This record gives sequence, C-alpha cells and structure tokens, in this order.
Amino acid sequence: MERESSSSSLSEAPSLVHVLEEHRSLIAQRVMAGVSGAETLASMTEFVDGLILGRYRDALRQGGEERATVGMRQCCLMALGGYGRRELAPQSDIDLMFLFEPGADKAVESLVRAVLHPLWDCGFQVGHSVRTIGDSIELAETDATVKTSMMEARFLAGSAELFQVFHRKYLRKVVFKNTDAYLDQKLEERRREYEKFGETVYLLEPNVKKSKGGLRDLHLLQWAGMARYQAPTIRELSDRGILSRADLLALTEAREFLWRVRSLLHVHAGTAQEILTFDEQVWLAQHFGYHDQPHLLAVEQFMQQYYQHTMGLHERCMRFVERCRSVPFWRRMARFLPAPRVDGYFVVRGSLLSVADEHRDRVLDSPALLLHLFDLARDRNLTIVPPLIEDIHRHVDQVSADAYRTPEVSRAFLRILSGPRTTGTLEAMHRAHLLEKLVPAMGTVRGLMQFNQYHKYTVDEHSLLAVGRAEALSQDTGVLGEVYRAIKRKDILHLAVLMHDLGKGREEDHSDVGKRLSEEAALRLGLDEQETRTLAFLVHRHLLMAHTAFRRDPNDDKVVLPFAREVGTPEVLKKLLALTAADIAAVGPGVLTKWKESLLIELYTRTMPEVSGDREVQGAPARWSQVVEEVGRHMKSTGDPVADRVWIEAQLKQFPERYVYGTVPARIAAHLAAVSRLHQGDVVVETDFNRPLGTCEYSVITHNELTPGIFSKITGVMAGNGLQILDAQILTRADGIVVDTFQVTDPDYLGEPPGDRRQAVGDRIAAVLKGWEHVDEVIRRGARLRLTRPLPKAPDATEVRIDNETSDSFTIVDVFADDRQGLLHVITNAIFQLGLSIHAARISTRLDQVADVFYVTDQAGKKLSDHAQLERVRAGVEQAVEQFLVIKAA
Repeated sequence: MERESSSSSLSEAPSLVHVLEEHRSLIAQRVMAGVSGAETLASMTEFVDGLILGRYRDALRQGGEERATVGMRQCCLMALGGYGRRELAPQSDIDLMFLFEPGADKAVESLVRAVLHPLWDCGFQVGHSVRTIGDSIELAETDATVKTSMMEARFLAGSAELFQVFHRKYLRKVVFKNTDAYLDQKLEERRREYEKFGETVYLLEPNVKKSKGGLRDLHLLQWAGMARYQAPTIRELSDRGILSRADLLALTEAREFLWRVRSLLHVHAGTAQEILTFDEQVWLAQHFGYHDQPHLLAVEQFMQQYYQHTMGLHERCMRFVERCRSVPFWRRMARFLPAPRVDGYFVVRGSLLSVADEHRDRVLDSPALLLHLFDLARDRNLTIVPPLIEDIHRHVDQVSADAYRTPEVSRAFLRILSGPRTTGTLEAMHRAHLLEKLVPAMGTVRGLMQFNQYHKYTVDEHSLLAVGRAEALSQDTGVLGEVYRAIKRKDILHLAVLMHDLGKGREEDHSDVGKRLSEEAALRLGLDEQETRTLAFLVHRHLLMAHTAFRRDPNDDKVVLPFAREVGTPEVLKKLLALTAADIAAVGPGVLTKWKESLLIELYTRTMPEVSGDREVQGAPARWSQVVEEVGRHMKSTGDPVADRVWIEAQLKQFPERYVYGTVPARIAAHLAAVSRLHQGDVVVETDFNRPLGTCEYSVITHNELTPGIFSKITGVMAGNGLQILDAQILTRADGIVVDTFQVTDPDYLGEPPGDRRQAVGDRIAAVLKGWEHVDEVIRRGARLRLTRPLPKAPDATEVRIDNETSDSFTIVDVFADDRQGLLHVITNAIFQLGLSIHAARISTRLDQVADVFYVTDQAGKKLSDHAQLERVRAGVEQAVEQFLVIKAA
C-alpha cells in the first residue's frame, strides 16, 4: 500500500506543480494590479487549504480502511504559525502539525508521508511536526516558540473532536498559565531579533517581518492579547474594549500596508523576500505611484510612509504588551493608599509619573501643564506612564495652536532644553506628538528618510540622536567635553542641534529653510535679538565648521580669519564645535572618528584667540628658538648623533615656515633624523601609529629629482595596499629634499597594524619611486571587491571647483566625485600631468562620495593667476576623473 501511495504521489506531482505555478501566477497578476494585502493573504491561504485538504482526503482514500479510520478518528491536521493565522504571503512557507492519539503511531507515520511527499515534490516549503496532546503540552511548557506556534493552531482536517480536546487542554494548561513569564520570554526573543534585524524602526534596509516595527511586532501584540485576555485578534481586543478604536484603526492600516508591501516583495523577487532593499524601495515607490519632486525623491516619500506605519505599530505594540503584565500585589495595594502629589496635579509612584484622575482632562487641555509634566519628569528623572503618553497623543490636536504660544509654555520648554536629560524628554514629547506643537517642523520630517548611505537614520531620529550626542559630551574627558561643559546657554545649543536639519524635504537648501524655521522658533519662544541671531547662525551655518576643518588648512590665516569673523564670539564658537561634533556623531556609528575630532579641535584652538582677542604675542625669534630647542630635545632623547643646534637650525631653514610652526616637534625630529640618513637616489619611509586617533602616519623622504610625480605614485601604492588616505602634507625643501606626510587608516587591521605590514608598504613605496615596480601594476594587483553595495542611483556628476581666493600662496582645487579604488591616484596624476605641484591635500570620503582638496602651485611655486590656465586645470582634472569612472563602470 505504501508503494502505491509513493507511486501515486510521483504521478500527481507534475499536476500539483502546474496547479501551484498557475495559482501563484494568478496571485502575482492580482498583486501587481493593486489588490489589497488582506485579499492576497486570504486568497493564498484558501488555495493552500484546498491543496492540503485534497491531499489529506486522497491519502485517506488511497491508504485503506485502517488509515482512513485513524485519519478521521484518531488524528487531525492543523495549520500553525502564519498559516494558522491565515496570513500566507505568495512565497511563504507553511507549517503543519499532525496531532494523533497514542497507539496510532504507525498509521499516522504513513499518513504523514502520503500527505507531505506530493507537496515536497512540487517544491512547497513545508515544515511539520507529529505529536500527541501530551507531547504538545510538555514541549510547550519548556519552549516559548513552540508554545506560541500552537496557540495559533487552526483545524484543517481529520478528527474535529480530537482538535477540540487539544484546544481546551492547551488553553487551560499552557496558554493561561505563567503569562508574565511568557511575555518576558517573548520580549527577550524579540529583543534578540532587534539586535539581528535592526534595533531602530528607521533601518536603512528593514526586514518587513522581523525588524523593529515590522509584522512580528503585531504578532507579539496578538500573542500577548491571547495569553492575557484570550483574545487572538486585534478586532476582538477592540470589540471587548481592551484596545482603543484609534489603535485598532492605526494597527489595521499599518498591517494592510505591510501585508501589501510584503506580497509585492514576494511577487517581484519570486521568492520569500523579506528585506526592503534599496532596489526594492525604488521599485515599490514607483509601484505605489510616487514621483520624484525637486525637494523629495519618490523613494523618500514612500519610505516616510513606511516608517510612519512601523513606528506607530511598534509604539502601540510596546504599550499594549506593557499593559498585559500583571500588577504586583504591593502595587495593587498602593493604589488604595494616597500617592505623593506634586503641584496638585501630578502623582508620583516609585519612578513613574502620572496625572491625578480628577485633573486628567484639565492637564490634557492645558499646554502649560503638559510642558510642566514633561519638565517634572526630566527634573526628577521619572518616566511618564505609557497610557498617559497615549492619551496626550490622541488629545494633542484638539488644543488650539495659539495655546502653545504663551510665555509659560516657552519658559517650560527652554527649561527642558537646558537639561540635564533633555534628550529622553524630547523623545517622549515626540512620541506624544507634543514636540511638533512647539517645533512644527518636527512633524514634517517625522519618518523622513534620507536616501543615501551616509545617513543611517530618518531626519527626526537623527535630530533627536544629535541632541543625545551633544548631551553625552558632558561625560567626555577631552577638549569636546571641556568645551560643552563651559557653554552657558545649553538650551539654545540643544535647540539648534534639534533644528539643524529640519529644513530637509523642501525645495530650498535645507540650511536656508532651517534659518527661517529657527527665527520663527525664536519669536515663538520669546528669545531676544542676540539669542535669535545665535540660534539662526548655528542652524544656518551648521556645516561651516566641518567644511572648513575637513577641506581647508587651519594654519592659513586666510582660512582662520574669515571663519572667525563669521563665528564672531567665543560662546558661539563653543556652541558651533559642540553642534558639529554632535551632528557628525549622530549620522551613524563610528562616523565621528578621532581623526575628524582632531581636525575640528585644531580649527577651534586656532580660532579661539581670534574671536576672544586673547592672542599671545610671541616674537618670531622666540618662537623659532622654542621650536629648535624642542626638536633638539626629542632628537637627543632618541640618541640621534646629529642633534646639535646649528645643524637643526640649518635643516629647519630649508622648510617653509608653515611646516616649522605647524608640525609638532616630535614629528619634525623624526623627519630630520630621516633626512640625516638619506643618500642620493634613496627613499626613507618613516611610519608611526597614533593610538588616540587610530591612524598611521607615513612620512616619505627622498630627493625631488628621483622620479616625476612622486606624490601621485605614493597615492597609487597606498590605494593598491588598501590604505585610506585622510590627509597629506607635501613639502619640497629649498635643497630639493621631499618630505611627504600622509595620515591614513588601514582597514585590514583593527587597532595598530603590525610593524611588518607598515614595513611592507614602505618598501613598496620605495620600490615604485626607484622604478623597480610600476605603480599601475601595484594598483592592479591590489584591486579589491567592494564591501558595500551602492545605492541604486545614477552616478553623481563629477565636479571640480577652483578656489583662488582663500589662500594667498596656493590655488585650491576641490574635487567631488563617486569614489572608486585608485581615484586619488588618478586625480593626483592628472594634476601632475598639468604641470602643477601639490603642496597639501585633505581627503574626505563619505561612503561612495569623495570631497578631496588639493593646495597647488605651478612648477615655480607660484599660485596660478591666468584664467585660461585655471579653466584648463579644472577641465583637465574633471575629464581624467570622468574617463576613469567610465572605465570602472564598464
């Protein structure tokens, strides 16, 4: 009989394959035509039900009397998991359970094979288990995942009586017991999923099912409702008054949106695709009918809708699960005892803050009292109870906008902004949709995605995170912490940090929009003229310090003095430094590197004397003598035999003044030691690891006549070895000795690269400069796979700008382009081929985009002045980059 069943399954498989493919094709057509997610899942579930019921009946009919008897009286087939919930997406797996009475093992085993083999043969992904009622209860008591799957069991075929017995016993012995422990297990399980699939709702490429705010959060809510209230659906929870109608509507809308997105993902990929990749986001935005606008891409509009749904879903889920927890006996008893009152309206129980029931409506109707509530929570480090946050959210739009524009409200908001614990308070206000009543643009950017790989968060989350990064500076033990702690008006700083990017999503430049928004906020909050100017400047020019520090030489007075004039005062400079550091740190993990921090601090340190007027005037002879003494001291400490004052002075006179006064004496000493060892035709490479910054310094010392294009060739070797150049100082002394210094990171190593690695790179540089190896061959051998997938977008146009105003001594060439391995070598070689000398470089890469800056002169060491030559330089560099990128893209 078993052989007959097996033969039958093989003969039927082709027809099942055809039926399955035909139905999936029909489903795909309907999904693409715009059918709802609910209809798609119901249709897919109904089809699979029919398929499996047909196989079950066939198995009973073909298996003889014993199997038929067992299959109808001693066994039943159940759907579990998503299939049990009737939530089958087009490519979802199905999970089945065969429940049987003890003693029917053998017959059930053959029945299982007869049902499943045809499904497996046609390519269905079917998970299954075979258990008795006793097995099921015993396993569920020790495994929360198994417990959950059987909570959602749905009868399909076989003995309905057996299923009913199972259902009653399972509810009594498993589902309704140890609810708090079960909720803790599920929350911990969900926390682990957040770690794996994304701890923020605003993940760049979210998993529609398992990331925070995904469908699994809705499942968690339903499991909690089943365990605590025996209500398995959100509709039943609402009908029984456990879930509000507003929450039901929001959850139903979010569920439908996610169901539809998930169905489209499955259909478009032809597989169980759950990750909303960049490519899928672009495709879905188009499918949902969004169009690019001058100020907002279609994909950004689509993802804003996605994030709004998922954030709302997550918040409602967490609030509901918290409500499902049992209240301890002592807390229940405490309800009958008078709770401490604060200011007549507010009630404190432990670490929780709420409003007295008799004053609830008055507080909800009063913006002044609401702000007082949040300020009280901040001041005493209390948590406002989630149901109150929920009530505020529902009620906040019923209060007129004018009620928020009072001196009392403004004073309370400024107290909140003054800190401490500003960030957590603002986040709670944002969840309650209260923050946007005081800063309206926070509502506009809620869930607004920035479609690039530089920003990891939506605009609103980035803004709140930036405030958190600013507050965290209070614990910093370095210069940034010292500066933050010295800032007098932290309320203005935190408001500027909060508002710096709120102009995004509009047609105008976001900094210009932000200036206007900040002026409106200052008027609303009653700031005076000076405070308004400070706030507007910080928001409008929030990129000024980063651009100046990362793209210009702070040793040049023509860089520092205009920057100082624009900043104006020491207090504004302090605020701008804190804002800049916080903004960069809030972009994503590890973006504010120690190297970037050092550049910001260097600019701050050089600018402070200019804005404070507290400049120490030290004569040139005294400064010169101090440098000579310190260099000599360093050289003697290393036992260098040439460390006498006369020789050191003679060597320093060969360098430009900016090197002598702009380089730390310890590095000058190392360079001079290398110069003392240099012979004609030789190359000396000195390396050092800066542990605080996590960077390597490579100093290359040789003679200028050794080979043409020294700097370009060094960059090529570094690219071929996978080094990322951050900064470069290129010097040719009066006697023709070249001292080129590079600050680099080595991504192949965590921490300090071993000495033999640095030695190998140095040897390769020397070999190329001496002509023993060709730089192009080094680059070719070192070609590496891209470790990050670029966004699905057209390449940004290459742009080369010429700045002939900032520096008196150099022409500055700014290059903006898509980054590729070897690009820096191409740029520097193009500059060399144009007959120019590079004296300094600032290299900045933001994932797939470079913003590289080169200080150049002609071969005579003069700044370029001829307009035709300047245009040839601009066009020549741009053409070289474009040709290189075309080749790389081929």
